[in-house]
Amino acid sequence: MRVIVLGAGIIGATIAEALAQRGADVAVLDMRGPNRGASQASAGMLTPYIEGEADSPLLNLCVRSLSLYDSFVARLLEVSRGGIEYARTGTLEIALDDDGVAKLLGNKVWLDTIGVESEWLDGNAVRSFEPSITPAAHGGLLTLDHGLVGVTSLMNALVHQARLAGATFEFPVEVHTVAQVGDRVEVTSVDRTWTGDAAVIAGGSWSRRVRIPGVPSLPVRPVRGQLLHLQWCEGDQPGRICWGPHCYAVPWSDGTVLVGATMEEVGFDEGTTVAGVNTLTSAAIELLPHATGARLDAIRVGLRPMLPDELPAIGPFAAAPRIVAATGHYRNGVLLAPLTAELVTGYLLDNVRDDLFEITTPDRFAKMEGGSA
Repeated sequence: MRVIVLGAGIIGATIAEALAQRGADVAVLDMRGPNRGASQASAGMLTPYIEGEADSPLLNLCVRSLSLYDSFVARLLEVSRGGIEYARTGTLEIALDDDGVAKLLGNKVWLDTIGVESEWLDGNAVRSFEPSITPAAHGGLLTLDHGLVGVTSLMNALVHQARLAGATFEFPVEVHTVAQVGDRVEVTSVDRTWTGDAAVIAGGSWSRRVRIPGVPSLPVRPVRGQLLHLQWCEGDQPGRICWGPHCYAVPWSDGTVLVGATMEEVGFDEGTTVAGVNTLTSAAIELLPHATGARLDAIRVGLRPMLPDELPAIGPFAAAPRIVAATGHYRNGVLLAPLTAELVTGYLLDNVRDDLFEITTPDRFAKMEGGSA
């Protein structure tokens, strides 16, 4: 099967690698190249019980995808040229006032109810367990199943393995139309047309710009996220993801910490701002006082693709079943990548329509006001 994947971010690369490993003939087209979109500004957090609310469809998606991560990373490590930083060290959510304590204790009750291992730490226990945390902490909730993954190293492994399996990556390519013609698809840019048996729309925030004749455009919109890349220079570096009221901090083995993230509706503006840096710096110092001595190595920016219901669009279009959506993952692209690849690969190669397609179908937006064919 010849499959054309539009997008070389974490979603497109994971799908391409999975398809190529199964023997599909895969071509990946991208405007800029691998890891140049939202992926470059991802903190690599695997935190479904923070991102998803109780009984929400998003939570179910995230939990199922997290369950795939150990085997997903292990398989890539067996054949990867380099390492992939991956740790299931948990998350520590911090309360800085009584309202925060009440909220986290409520989350603790919920986690206990659904059988997820967690631990409540009072203020003294928090500072003993995680000395980097502010002395003003009233308490903290440790969720043990959470973790992190190095996105750059993961992307490098995925692209390398996809290429070894025969996938090709072409960029810069800006596709404007994908059409199903009988039992084939045609993918068209300004000056070229590719043909295949199926196409996957994994263009992130740019997916709305791809026209599919007879199908309303997906209402994906970009949400800018700025992150600070800090070199930790003094005091204790956090030992796990720490999540405060106004930011999160993700520690890495090279002595750096990522602090994020802003959420800004500014269209396709990928610029950094003084306001964004100031907001994150203040929040980081509030949570981790020794951040005052950290060196600011870089400011990362990415446009997260968001759909109106904050759920991804994964699955075939009813009017063009050989064209599959895999976009709109918003803040959870890295977390949801293994599941998305499993769903898309199962559909294209095994004709399996997972029950999750009822939730993630791109056709759920067909009747939205403003959709255009």
